[in-house]
Amino acid sequence: MARFFLFSRILLDFGSLLVFWVLASFYSVRIAIAGTFIFILCDGLHRYLGKRTFPRLWIISNTLAIVFGVIDLISITPFMIRYEGVLTNLIIALSFAVGAFGATTPIQELVEEQQGFPFPPERQEIRAYFKSLTLVWALYFAAKAILYFWLLTYFPLPHALMLRSVIGTVSLGVMIGISLQGRRIFLLCQRAGFFLPRYSTEPQA
Repeated sequence: MARFFLFSRILLDFGSLLVFWVLASFYSVRIAIAGTFIFILCDGLHRYLGKRTFPRLWIISNTLAIVFGVIDLISITPFMIRYEGVLTNLIIALSFAVGAFGATTPIQELVEEQQGFPFPPERQEIRAYFKSLTLVWALYFAAKAILYFWLLTYFPLPHALMLRSVIGTVSLGVMIGISLQGRRIFLLCQRAGFFLPRYSTEPQA
């Protein structure tokens, strides 16, 4: 049950982008923009009334969705729809890469929000694990940006958008599913000699 709630929270953090990509692929850009704004408004209101936090992932993804949506809305022809996926994934990849070297990584922040308490600061092996996992997510988004650009180069726009929607949704689900096995992966890494706890070698007084 806890994994289900974490999975749903991750989906909600990226929800606006998923809504935009899916609606833009199967309907018009105007419908995608309207659906995205409605989703952000409802989710934001739900978080505010429930006194829930607004994680960095939520802020980044919704900000990008709003910015690209407004650009397309005020344009005579919605040209951002072609490169929105590429730019979004590059920006998120950069955000994850930078966030991996912060005090708390975006992934760790999300897990701590779900469990209701932070990890002890002395558990540096957990911090190192979340840093590595965050960098893996950064590589995933960077690779997806490259793939989206390739699709736009070699496929007509409607086909590229359809493939982008399917590949993006499925691959994101796979990445979330793997990340939800974080505890098992962490223990396997420790058995392999990675992310081991560091004990103080200073003599006791």
